[in-house]
Amino acid sequence: MKHRRRTAFVLTVMSIATLAGVSLLGPSPTRDTASASSEPLLMIGKAHPAESFPSTGGKKPIFILVLGSDSRSKQWPVIEHGRSDVIHVVGINPKKGCSTILGFPRDSWVDVEGHGTTKINEAMYFGGPQGAITEIETLTGIQLDYWALTSFWNFKALVHDLGGVDVVVPYPMDDPYSKAHFKEGKQHMSGYEALAFARDRHDPPTGDFGRSFNQGTILLSLLTDFQQAFKQNPASMLDWLGAGMRNTKTDVPYDELVRLGFLATKIPVNHVTNFVVPGTTGMVGDASVVHISPSAGSMYEALNADGCIAEEKTAET
Repeated sequence: MKHRRRTAFVLTVMSIATLAGVSLLGPSPTRDTASASSEPLLMIGKAHPAESFPSTGGKKPIFILVLGSDSRSKQWPVIEHGRSDVIHVVGINPKKGCSTILGFPRDSWVDVEGHGTTKINEAMYFGGPQGAITEIETLTGIQLDYWALTSFWNFKALVHDLGGVDVVVPYPMDDPYSKAHFKEGKQHMSGYEALAFARDRHDPPTGDFGRSFNQGTILLSLLTDFQQAFKQNPASMLDWLGAGMRNTKTDVPYDELVRLGFLATKIPVNHVTNFVVPGTTGMVGDASVVHISPSAGSMYEALNADGCIAEEKTAET
């Protein structure tokens, strides 16, 4: 069976053509029946179901909210109400062929509608993906078009089924908490290792900010591999999408995923910028939190206007 590998491709499609990626196109392995699950491996949805789909060829940017649940469960009702330890807004400008990944540290201290001031990852715990959508839209002023959600277990399984992913590690990592143990430089990572890399907040010099940036690095690594595979066999996209849809819980029609998939092939990796909102760390009671800087407002405005943030538009963390 090939469902999980092909499902992984769908997530990559929603990941920059919607950069929601946890995996990518590649040679098709045999699915391990011992690890097979009747549950879908990912969820993809419209942020506002009643609205029409955005044009993949127009001037208006497309925005996707990428979420990773901290739940260890394989059941979606539980996963949907885990805490979102991965939070990224992906902006795409179809006309310019550029994109930006904007990460939010999970401990960002924000107002969550109906629940007072708390960590941003609690928004999904209280309200599911729609709760996270409401929080990010309120915080940034950006109206989202799509959302994509995966979990710890699904991330490991998908990257494992891909045969791993190549990631450039920016500095040595030796974290007993996340189990990230890497030398600096290009590393081929298994699903377990990729998850450890994405979760490590003790080795990055900027803590939670560095962890969020490294999660964006994983997305860029997957996009690179996807585009290389597409160049080798462009006709394979429809086959992979068809198989992946059978193991994906979504309200996005097949033809829309196809359009997004082809958009993903047209955005060069060197036209994708990876940023994290600026801020400072502190304590609230006995909780370690992140205070997002007011200067993040200029990043939200630039992203909302263009779908892309240029280097000169960013602020220091």
